[in-house]
Amino acid sequence: MIRETLIRLGRMHQFAALRHRGFRMLWMASVLSSTARWADMVVIGWLTLELTDSPLMVGVVAASKMAGYIAAPFMGVVADRMDKRLLLIIAALVNLAVSAMMLILFVAGWLELWHIIALALASSVTWAIDNPARNALVPDLVEKEHLTNAVALNAVAMEITVVIGPALGGILIPTLGMGGAYGLIAGIYVLDLAVLFMMKSVKQSTPTIHESPVSSLIGGLKYVWSNQTVLVLLVIAFLMNLLAAPYRYSFLPLFARYILDTGPAGYGILTAMAGVGALAAGIWVVSLGNVKRKGRLLIWSCYVWPAALLLFALSTWYTVSAALVFVAGLGQAICWTVIATLILSHTAQPMRGRVMGLRTGVVIALPIGNFLAGAVAERFGAPIAQSAYAAGAMVIMLAIVLLVPNLRKLE
Repeated sequence: MIRETLIRLGRMHQFAALRHRGFRMLWMASVLSSTARWADMVVIGWLTLELTDSPLMVGVVAASKMAGYIAAPFMGVVADRMDKRLLLIIAALVNLAVSAMMLILFVAGWLELWHIIALALASSVTWAIDNPARNALVPDLVEKEHLTNAVALNAVAMEITVVIGPALGGILIPTLGMGGAYGLIAGIYVLDLAVLFMMKSVKQSTPTIHESPVSSLIGGLKYVWSNQTVLVLLVIAFLMNLLAAPYRYSFLPLFARYILDTGPAGYGILTAMAGVGALAAGIWVVSLGNVKRKGRLLIWSCYVWPAALLLFALSTWYTVSAALVFVAGLGQAICWTVIATLILSHTAQPMRGRVMGLRTGVVIALPIGNFLAGAVAERFGAPIAQSAYAAGAMVIMLAIVLLVPNLRKLE
């Protein structure tokens, strides 16, 4: 039934990329894996807060959950050499094992903070494997004229789950408890594996590589350094991951508990509002097709996102805060979709795995931002910390626009 629905959607120009079976399977796998990942982010954030009552520890766990991004550039080299579908299967197997271990430890009453941090670090490696492999695989699954549509649809898949995953995690905590939540997360990873196994190996046009992995990585770095467009886009991605993206992981649980006085369900819904905004943005980008003036769209989204967070930091009303998180999610989704599209369209095919690995690698700024967010929030309070982060992102983004005027001309 789902397969037939996706095929019918593929006949519409807004969903043209779904005409390709490989991309349809990848899209379904993305929905499943991202749903599980986001449900886990909400559950583990609230679990840490309940266990420690420490904003700093929430930041530490959130940082641990993404520390594996430091290995992403090396995983990009691997993605240029190996079957990308196999890499996605390996990542799903590791995530399943981590979720099962969390379930066993919690049900047995053995779960401690060090277990949470250790398992978060283990699962963080899968982020470094999954992201460059999944993104580099997309151009091999669709025709060139459908690339923007495919990237946007992939973003929609992610953002659908940013609505479903957090809401699911937030609702499951008070109804089924932490054990029930991790049982469901493990079950979703089983379904993810089933879809990936049904997906046929993709014929990839990557040439045989005779150089060493280190030489390949150095070659990727040199390629990015010589490609000003890709380099600037990676700098922007680093900036936004450092100062804007931590709101979902480190700030929202603090605001939900200490500022807005809501429980885990309210926290899950608040996080889901970012997904609703991102989903709306993704659908909008999909409807535009091969959107023009991507550079200007990127600049505006990179202003709207932190501006909404600056206002969010000043709000004490739950409804207003939820609306501002919605706007932040809107800007964030447009920003990430345009960056991914521009990077892929300005990168030669043999370099896509390494460049997307570097794109994923700059997300190392996110765990750094999460850790510092927790430390600053514990010292000065969440509103001041979030305000400083948002204002910093806006100021630095303005400097980038002034220094690189060609950014607004990108197509």
